[in-house]
Amino acid sequence: MFKSKVIHGNKHGADIGYPTANLEVNDALKRALDKYGVYAVKVHVGDKIYKGALFWGKRSLFSDPDLVCEVLIIDFNENVYNKELDIDVVSFMRNIIQVSDESELKQLIKNDIEKVKNSIQ
Repeated sequence: MFKSKVIHGNKHGADIGYPTANLEVNDALKRALDKYGVYAVKVHVGDKIYKGALFWGKRSLFSDPDLVCEVLIIDFNENVYNKELDIDVVSFMRNIIQVSDESELKQLIKNDIEKVKNSIQ
């Protein structure tokens, strides 16, 4: 488990219909995520636990030069800016896949969400 503060991002996820919580990259996060890619996680928000798909690495489609960590919290629609989230890493799901357009990215995210839903009890 690691803690990270939700920070403002570029809103790429929201723009394509999959809003994410961008996480501050800290030492705890770097220790918990041993390779770049997508992870199935449990996200603690207050006294509730949500399933999530977490991305850690460089975005291929948006040409962002920085490493980013963002989590798509499934069945969640609240403002968590500036809040600290507790993240339980359940499993590594896949490496980063280069995509050529938003349509391809949306399909990847949709597949990741289904995998998370099926893999976390």
